[in-house]
Order: sequence, then C-alpha cells, then structure tokens
Amino acid sequence: MQHLLTEAQEMPTAALDYAQGVSEVRTPEHLVPLREVVRRQHRSELTALFAAVNERFGATEPVIGVFYAAGEMAVMAEVGRSDLEPQDRRLLRQLWAVLRHAQSGPDEETL
Repeated sequence: MQHLLTEAQEMPTAALDYAQGVSEVRTPEHLVPLREVVRRQHRSELTALFAAVNERFGATEPVIGVFYAAGEMAVMAEVGRSDLEPQDRRLLRQLWAVLRHAQSGPDEETL
C-alpha cells in the first residue's frame, strides 16, 4: 500500500476545493463488512495513510474527513482486490482518484 502513501503526498492542492463540494461519503451497505475488517486488521495502514494526508494538508483542514473516507475506501479496494467485483473496486477507488486528479479552475483574474 506504499503507492497510496505516495499518492497522498502528491495530492494536488485543488483537491481541497473539490473536497469542499462533497457533502457526504458513504460506504455501500454490502461493503460495510469489508470496512470493518479494514478498520480492525489494517489499522496501521489506515493510520499511516491518514498521517500522510495530514502531512500534505494539515489535520485541522475542515474537509480532512473527505480525504480520510476516500483513503479508507482506497485501502478497502486494496485489501479486498482479489475478492471484490471489478465495479466495487472502481467504486471504492473513485473518490480517491478524483481527489488525486483534481485541477484548479481558471484563474478568475483571467476571465
């Protein structure tokens, strides 16, 4: 899961803007058991990923929970990759991927 730590460290600043527009992040009901396994058995990986996010953006950032939720689901995708349906893997990685590829909009001064 080292790649997730690297991705967290390289997360663009524009991801903060995107995260501000996220009102809720939910784990699909059928994946809640996997979430519980990840929380129990992969706590150290989650802690390391959250620390990388904190290092990148600061733990006091108001939208930091969006990054934690996206990171948790990315870890779920890694842990369950051999057992998950492809669409579930994509769903679990979706928010993390969107945050990773967030781009700033046009500069208002140039409009």
